[in-house]
Amino acid sequence: MGSGNELTELYDSLSVLYGSLPSGVDSEWRVALRSVLYGGDLLASEASCYGAQQKERNLGKRKDYARRHGNGDRVTEFSAITVAETREEDHRYVPAGAKLPLAPESGEVLPVNVSPEEVDWAISLLAEFPAEPAADRPGDGGDVLLDRERVHRARQATGAGDRGDETTVLFVSDTHLGYENRAETGSGKTVSWIGEIDSRDTIRRIRTIAMERDVDAVIHTGDVLDHEVDAVTLDAAESSLRDLALSGIPVYCILGTHDHNAAIPYYSNSVDGVAWLKDQVRNEYLIELSSSPMSVAGGPLDAYGVSAENVGLDDVGKYESLGWRPSEIAFGAASPGPNVLCLHDGVTPYRNRSNADVDLDELLAQSRVSFDCVLVGDEHRPKYDDFDTGYSFETEDGTPVLYTGPAARVGPAYRDNDAFVTELSISDAGVTTTRHSI
Repeated sequence: MGSGNELTELYDSLSVLYGSLPSGVDSEWRVALRSVLYGGDLLASEASCYGAQQKERNLGKRKDYARRHGNGDRVTEFSAITVAETREEDHRYVPAGAKLPLAPESGEVLPVNVSPEEVDWAISLLAEFPAEPAADRPGDGGDVLLDRERVHRARQATGAGDRGDETTVLFVSDTHLGYENRAETGSGKTVSWIGEIDSRDTIRRIRTIAMERDVDAVIHTGDVLDHEVDAVTLDAAESSLRDLALSGIPVYCILGTHDHNAAIPYYSNSVDGVAWLKDQVRNEYLIELSSSPMSVAGGPLDAYGVSAENVGLDDVGKYESLGWRPSEIAFGAASPGPNVLCLHDGVTPYRNRSNADVDLDELLAQSRVSFDCVLVGDEHRPKYDDFDTGYSFETEDGTPVLYTGPAARVGPAYRDNDAFVTELSISDAGVTTTRHSI
């Protein structure tokens, strides 16, 4: 684009659109435009409307810009944004010769006379515009324009933003909430930097990344909790899970061995972590995966899970598992979309068959479900301490096997390395990954 002022051009062109709305337009479309321009119910809570930004972030006035780059009343020469003629059915509503912005991702011109049947589509287009367009002064760093929950519903209803049935998942593992309590209990191995670990901050950071990236869902592959977790940490974690649920980002999980152990705490400051996990499932802040398919965020991706030692939430404390064999797992029939399997045991090909808990090649060979990738927890270091390639493998049949490592720095490999979570974009075309430091 040219050297024009993006904020002014967007504010001016959207003002023309807002002023052209006919009386019979869907009321929510009117509210959405007003929110972006002047503030209102559909503006994201952390965002500033374009009108306020125009005053605070630009040195000159809009009218001066319109005189230099337009007819004095409105901008007609756009160099910072892409504009186009209105839809044919909208020509009669806008001033002669006026052009409206194209949504930057989909390339569709914003509509004027929006019906109730079109409002989800229209809001999805509007949500593509930046929270802080380029201007004379920098913004505060905000990256969300419209209310997240409303945008999520719009995208689910229309399929907008799914880039051809692509599902975006934040892959998280081994948060070990309460790990810092090991410094008090002395139970289990600790790391010398245990004083730097704050598991409440870890879960808040995961929440922030998921919301900023506007992922479809979070998938946690076990050891949500450490074996001694306190009530304050769990309260903070529940708050983050609630925020994700209210934002329309479901969190799916399986259990790890430490989740099992959290049912029988010994430290006086600890609480029953399994009871807390059950509360989160009842509240629908967590969704436990199983050998039956679970549609992720209502989209085409199906997720399956086998908890550590094949002991799910309802079975904790009922018996002590001695492990499991692939022949014991019968996966339910999948839908045509991509399928992902989640595990929390030592598996091949990360481990050799001699010391693996589960032979992944055997499991996939006997499964009637063809998995597009396998997501695994439990391992606290990349193989050979290679952070570039030591967390990704392939089975004998070419199925990708991905680890994301612990979300907290709980292993020796993380003495001088940041923990991270991994954003996955999954579709029929394959899986792409992006790491985000915690």
